[in-house]
Amino acid sequence: MLAADFDAERRACLRRIGALAATGLGAMAGGNAWAVQPAEAQQASGGKLQPWKKGATPALLAQTMDGQKVTLKEFVGKPLILNFWASYCGPCRLEMPQFNMLMDLYSDKGLRVLAVNHGEMPARIQQFLQAVPFHGDMLLDRSQTQMKAWSAYALPTSFVLDAKGQVHWWHVGEIDWTERDAQSKLQAVVDM
Repeated sequence: MLAADFDAERRACLRRIGALAATGLGAMAGGNAWAVQPAEAQQASGGKLQPWKKGATPALLAQTMDGQKVTLKEFVGKPLILNFWASYCGPCRLEMPQFNMLMDLYSDKGLRVLAVNHGEMPARIQQFLQAVPFHGDMLLDRSQTQMKAWSAYALPTSFVLDAKGQVHWWHVGEIDWTERDAQSKLQAVVDM
């Protein structure tokens, strides 16, 4: 098997595992996961960033790893990628290095990535970060309410916001952030 074929098969397998974790295992663990995605979430999971058509940006209430409450208002002034994730999500694990690369690539524009963990304990997240380094802002949603508020019905789900805090693009599931379409859309928002 060629390395490219192996990598494609590995990604497909991790997507299936992530979908199972978000729908079945998340529900068994008491999380807010849905076995059937709403139509708008299905449309946003086609491998490309989709336009945000839900109007105003939802509120975000999360905590830092040391327990400080934060909202989106604290990040206004910089373009953002807001990503809902969990350590048990295979596709989430694959996206983390790409987020580090994007923050490096757009450091002159101040791009920040807010990784909002869905319901896990800080100790589990620290263990994850030892294996998969992440250089953005790690936030916690211990209440497991923020995904639903943002119409995020599976992990990972990402949103691209401009420096004023307005959502422009979103995607449900893993996305290749190095792909030309994603780079073009992200560049346009970062340059606003």
